[in-house]
Amino acid sequence: MSDNKDITKLPVVMLGSFGHAGIDWVHSLLDSHPEILIMPAFSFFRTLERIKRGNKLDINNSKNIEIAKTFSNTFFYDKSYQLKRRQFIISEIQKKKFESYLLKYLESSTEMNVKKKIFFGIHQAFVELYNVDLKTKKIIVIHEHVSWHCNEYKKLFNSKFLLVFRDPRATLAGGILRMRNSNEDGKINSFQLDTMILCMTSAYSFLKKDSQKKFIYPIINEYMHEDLKKEMSNLSKWLGISYFDSMLNQTFMNQKWLGESAYLAKDELKEEAPKNFYDPFQVEKRWRSILSPIEILSIEVVFRDMMERFGFKKDNNLNFLKRIKGYFNFYLMHQHQQKYYINKRIILLRNLLRRISALLLVEKTKFFFSFK
Repeated sequence: MSDNKDITKLPVVMLGSFGHAGIDWVHSLLDSHPEILIMPAFSFFRTLERIKRGNKLDINNSKNIEIAKTFSNTFFYDKSYQLKRRQFIISEIQKKKFESYLLKYLESSTEMNVKKKIFFGIHQAFVELYNVDLKTKKIIVIHEHVSWHCNEYKKLFNSKFLLVFRDPRATLAGGILRMRNSNEDGKINSFQLDTMILCMTSAYSFLKKDSQKKFIYPIINEYMHEDLKKEMSNLSKWLGISYFDSMLNQTFMNQKWLGESAYLAKDELKEEAPKNFYDPFQVEKRWRSILSPIEILSIEVVFRDMMERFGFKKDNNLNFLKRIKGYFNFYLMHQHQQKYYINKRIILLRNLLRRISALLLVEKTKFFFSFK
């Protein structure tokens, strides 16, 4: 081990997102901070779910060697972990070392909760793989791509939370554009859109639980672009860490990261974004080019409370009739899917119920997301 500090004593802070709000950008600004232990964006609970589905691994009834081997193989072989912002095992030698470090931790840990043991085991293996000096670290920041795992982090680690928010019109426009460019039929997929909506509603629903602002820090994308140094300085104070100018630079694994944008590439950028690309006028111009007036109305109706809270100016005066029209369209828009395995009407009814549940039954809606 790199030193004798107990990794489980480090407070855990979950970095979560409103969906297409800039979570990878925020992660990249924290990446090189000397007091933060932050791994590339592997998303712990999403990885658990992926392994459970793909590898059929029951972590509660598996040997430590099986767990260590499965996680190390996933991080190395799975293509989704080979993007720059997620990759940290780049060779067979590193894979074998990571597996041995993880196995050693799992064998020696006295933690009874298996998820908790694996979480700290992965971070300890990363520490040993890269000779990280734990003595300099004050917190662990874990990037969890979707926000509906917040309650699990609170229960397991008594975590604090950084939740990234953005104008929901910009958020949904980016997601819609990415679907059009990435899906084979070029259409908006109902399940993908509903997943985005659930991520947005679950993040904001969780934020409202913290009325005293003690354990959740909302990071507003637009505020960051207005005055990054001010916002990162305020964030440092809330986290109880020192401010460093490294928080103004985008890196992953201490290497420069150029970012990502649905408007410029399918995924990570290969060259710098154009000058003034993130200027508020240019951002608004882009999302207006994607969304129709009725879609803008629907988003403003559904997310009006959040928009008012963070000062996002609406296009529409939301009287009673406009609210009815907005909700009606929001529930029915983009209900397409590529294949209908049973009767199309039944599937469309299921999709409608899923959309409604994502808005009204945020914490009890996983049933409708368990199958596509």
